Amino acid sequence: MYSLWNPKLKLLIKIIFFVIVFIRNNVAGNFIPEGRAGQEAILIGTQLYFMGGSRTIPSSNPIKSNIRSYNLSDEVFFLDLSNTFSTNNPPFVDLSDAGARMKFGNEKGSAVFGGPNQEVYLVGGTQQNLALLNKDDQNITITSNQTLMIEEIFNTYNATDQMIFRYRPASRNWSPFGQGVSGTQPTRRRSTSTVIDQKGIIYIFGGRIEFDMFSHTLILYNELYTFDTTLTKWDKIDAVNAPSARSHTTPILLPSGKILYIGGVTQSAPGITTNLLPMTEIPVFDTISSTWSSKTTSTSFLVQPRVGHTATLAPDNKTIIIIGGTTSYQLNQTIPIPNYLILNVATEPYQYSELKSSGNQPPPLSFHTSTLYRNYIIVAFGNITNDALPSYETSPNIYLLDVNCFAWVNSFSSGNSSCPTPLPSPSSTPGPNTGLAISIILAGF
Repeated sequence: MYSLWNPKLKLLIKIIFFVIVFIRNNVAGNFIPEGRAGQEAILIGTQLYFMGGSRTIPSSNPIKSNIRSYNLSDEVFFLDLSNTFSTNNPPFVDLSDAGARMKFGNEKGSAVFGGPNQEVYLVGGTQQNLALLNKDDQNITITSNQTLMIEEIFNTYNATDQMIFRYRPASRNWSPFGQGVSGTQPTRRRSTSTVIDQKGIIYIFGGRIEFDMFSHTLILYNELYTFDTTLTKWDKIDAVNAPSARSHTTPILLPSGKILYIGGVTQSAPGITTNLLPMTEIPVFDTISSTWSSKTTSTSFLVQPRVGHTATLAPDNKTIIIIGGTTSYQLNQTIPIPNYLILNVATEPYQYSELKSSGNQPPPLSFHTSTLYRNYIIVAFGNITNDALPSYETSPNIYLLDVNCFAWVNSFSSGNSSCPTPLPSPSSTPGPNTGLAISIILAGF
């Protein structure tokens, strides 16, 4: 029998203690991700996964130039939602040192979770060969010649011809779909509007190709494809009354099987500059009848068009919460009015109201992600927008909106709300109608 004062036992206890501390500090809560935008986010149980995104190159880095302002990420990490935490020290867990690391630098894809094997499906997005890009960065002949550098950067895009990759959370590895897939895969594209239903059928609408998709011509699509994850089968849906070609449209799948497409941009012909779409006109695809329709919303105040926003269906299944975005693009990203919206889809016509929240709001964001987990919408990362200066800055933070009372809170407590009262009915109180003319910068983004 060992005495508690036995030196060997005391040493063993110290070793166990330091191992526990090491694991807690290095496996969960000690990883601090860089700010980014255009990443994918997907909820798997109590783990909110983040994949890829674009990260601003620091000014101190010699590779930074007017044609190299950001790098794409191939990182995979998750936010652990199993315990209480503060937004000042969120428990991120990095998986990038294992097989979970993406096969390429990635941004502006769409990630959905489901199917027969409960896997993540990464649809489209920019794919960049980071090994080739790093090699170019070390070549003084290339970096000293802007024309040559643009050409070489172009050649790093479209690292594969695959439209869908799958990620297996249990084994933490990526794989493309190989043999056994039937139907015709759409050409690769990014900024699609993608959802998955309970049957494991992925609906992929719209999207675009341009420079970062290995295309010298900007082309937007109005095609609707499905991918059956059980049969591994592609289908193209040619239904009448399809909306115009568009990208950056946020999709919402309602319990009724209808998909709403909110905001984004359109294009009248390939190579033509894009135009922002009105937020008041919402195309709807019925997955039950395979038909298109259009809904016009009701609003008594100015709702500016936008891209880079998020739309999240609240737990009541009739309230859509729209956060952020921008009314312009490239370096100067202007803040849309209002920056926070509620869209009530319980009755027709659908009705907008301004979301009036309490607490410390996040900075105005675009190309962030918003994910519902119980009573929280978890807003993560994104470009920090403003109305005056170039939007170089990206946020490294997460923000918590408690939908029970629309309060921004700093503490996450799973299943517990800090709100004194339940979620109120969406107010129809009009937002600020400034009467100002809307200035829209048309850009290929």
